[in-house]
Amino acid sequence: MYTNSKGIKTMYVCICKGITENQIKEAVTTRHSNNPKEILKSLGVGSDCGTCVEDAINTLLEQAARTPIEMKDSSNNS
Repeated sequence: MYTNSKGIKTMYVCICKGITENQIKEAVTTRHSNNPKEILKSLGVGSDCGTCVEDAINTLLEQAARTPIEMKDSSNNS
């Protein structure tokens, strides 16, 4: 558990890169991408040991469900 400078408690998702749930949630709402892979890559999530990827994706998708941006996987360009 981590308390940021605004006093908000958050959990670390990626220990290797020090990425928190709140950073992932913020990235969903502020990045100009609707691709989950691009968002996580931009944060560096999963670029080391990879243990965090499943939790990071779940956090991202939960936030995307609350955000009016359509998330899609661009690997299926049909």
